[in-house]
Amino acid sequence: MTIGIVSICVYYVLRYLESVYVQKYKKPYFIHFYPKIKKLPSNLRPFLVENDFYNSLDKRRKKYFEHRSARFLEETNFVSRDGLVIDGFIRMQITIMVTQLTFGMRHYMLEYLRTIILYPSSFYSILNKTENIGEFNPWSKALALSWKHFQKGNLHQEKGKSLGIHEITHVIHHNSIKNNDITSEIFYDTFLLLEKYLGSEEVRKKIVDSKILRDYAYTNKFEFIAVLVEVFMESPKELKSQFPEIYSYVTQMLNFRYFED
Repeated sequence: MTIGIVSICVYYVLRYLESVYVQKYKKPYFIHFYPKIKKLPSNLRPFLVENDFYNSLDKRRKKYFEHRSARFLEETNFVSRDGLVIDGFIRMQITIMVTQLTFGMRHYMLEYLRTIILYPSSFYSILNKTENIGEFNPWSKALALSWKHFQKGNLHQEKGKSLGIHEITHVIHHNSIKNNDITSEIFYDTFLLLEKYLGSEEVRKKIVDSKILRDYAYTNKFEFIAVLVEVFMESPKELKSQFPEIYSYVTQMLNFRYFED
């Protein structure tokens, strides 16, 4: 019992100290620690080595990226609808996108994402009674996506618009609200700082006038951050050039500093 109490006390002391560290340095103590590095099945590795972001990483980070991809595939159910055949290519394209978005986070396995439901194209949402191309349901821990529209964004066919990035950001945002680990703390606390910064009418007007974000961003704060992360991932140089403060906030939220390496 004594060991248990001491362990709990040590945990909370370290957790407090890391929170203090985050306040000062805007990032966690560490991101990657894995007792055993997992590898992808040989038939799936070719999809990984074709990815530009993966190829931009050094040798050590490539191993971490592959490990996280393998973990995601182990823990996530892929469900097909309307006759879509889910092959290795489809599974890996989604896995790589989730892994990239969470690569700066220590707690990368998103608690509120356990199932990905894929439709060939748009689908009718029973939940919202609308025709959708993407929908996150936190109660069932499921993300529904139109493969056609996911791939359209994945191939950069529309500048600054990506269905996958958008919907996965919703999952990350919800996860940060419901959890209190260091990853969630950094995301949510920085989001609140960003909200405060955007409280300036002058800043808001400048963003709207720039048209760097599509109109859907102004639906509500959840859609705003999802669209903003789309632009951050798709056009980081443009965002940093026009709005360096906002770029800095998103970098901190995701702890995603790989555009600056």
